[in-house]
Amino acid sequence: MTRRALALLLATLVVVALGAAAPVLLVPGLSLFLIAGVLVVVDSRRAPGPDRVSVERRNDPLFSVGAANPVTLSVRAPSTASLLLRDAAPRAMLASARLLRLRGAGELAYTLTPRSRGDAGFGRVHVRSLGPWGLATRDFTSAGEATVRVDADISAVRVYEALARRGQLEELGVRTLRRHGEGTEFERVRDAVPDDPLRFINWRATARTGRLMATELSPERDQPVIACLDHGRLMGVGAGPLTKFDHAVNAALLLLHVALRTGDRAGLVAFADRVTATVEARAGSAQLRRLLDALGPLKPTEVESDHAAALAEVGTHQRRRALIAIFTDIVDRDQAAALIAQCALLRRRHLPLVITVRDPAVVDMARARPGNAAAVYARAVAEGIDAERAAAVRLLRAGRVDVIDADARTLSPRLINRYLELKRRAAI
Repeated sequence: MTRRALALLLATLVVVALGAAAPVLLVPGLSLFLIAGVLVVVDSRRAPGPDRVSVERRNDPLFSVGAANPVTLSVRAPSTASLLLRDAAPRAMLASARLLRLRGAGELAYTLTPRSRGDAGFGRVHVRSLGPWGLATRDFTSAGEATVRVDADISAVRVYEALARRGQLEELGVRTLRRHGEGTEFERVRDAVPDDPLRFINWRATARTGRLMATELSPERDQPVIACLDHGRLMGVGAGPLTKFDHAVNAALLLLHVALRTGDRAGLVAFADRVTATVEARAGSAQLRRLLDALGPLKPTEVESDHAAALAEVGTHQRRRALIAIFTDIVDRDQAAALIAQCALLRRRHLPLVITVRDPAVVDMARARPGNAAAVYARAVAEGIDAERAAAVRLLRAGRVDVIDADARTLSPRLINRYLELKRRAAI
């Protein structure tokens, strides 16, 4: 029943009430009330129902955690139909809109932002159809139930690919400048330019062509890049809308995608108190799918991480020199000291790189200007956490451990730039 119908019924009830003082109005009032009720029922029956209105839901079967995933409702209905729709989307996802209005046929779009990975289910779409006189509505459901898989956010991979094709990676914060002569593998012989170092002059080609020629080298390919993902207790802490582990997964996937794109081999080791998942380092476009499948069931645990056992296993099974990207978290100097010892063992053959994810909320709170006593206390706590973390990072760097300590907003571009820099220097 609509407000219009309610107003109509109340008006007839006023006439019935006046019949108490003037009996001559009682019968007409009851008649009007009865007629109004019949009109409401007839209008409800005339509202378009499931035989004339159908809804189809369209969405990607794979959602990205932390990203706005589009969902489209395609509606077939009479041109005069006035509809109100509510999709029974998973409650754990943040929807850009819960109620959608439409007149006639058309498409309605909204977005869902998952906060955790795993499987999630849609219910049916609830439809409320308004009668032609605007007195009553008709409720029914359309579209079927469906299940979607929420995986790591690969939108950064898609953005990287799109910008790489256009030569605009600077928009992502990635530096792509390559200086001539960097690398260890032969790429081509070209005409020399004034800023070429003397050691890159190709004297044989110069004698053969009569022009000064230079050898251009490229970074070595087919090098292993292993992402070691910690999903212990500390990685389950929130860092914005996602956990630190989810941010680490997103950054690791982008790193491994860039490694595969440049011709390197990508592998994975996940660990908490023990190694929980491994993917052998391979090249090729199919490797990213294998990595996603391995990461799908992983979630932060409540146990303390055992870096020693995990990194010892990596060092044992990975015989060829590799970049070992360790995604973890440190909160004090004791953890940093233990990690230094493990990285020292790895450094005998490999190149370890420690990546830690900072909580942007703690960073912002430590820099905010407090406006009341509670804000002063919150800032003091945030500054204490930040200071402990900074001391642990300094200890790692003093122990000759390469560290990237960044919040989720800058983690991915900083990581990719460091990887490309290591490739330019032929460090791996």
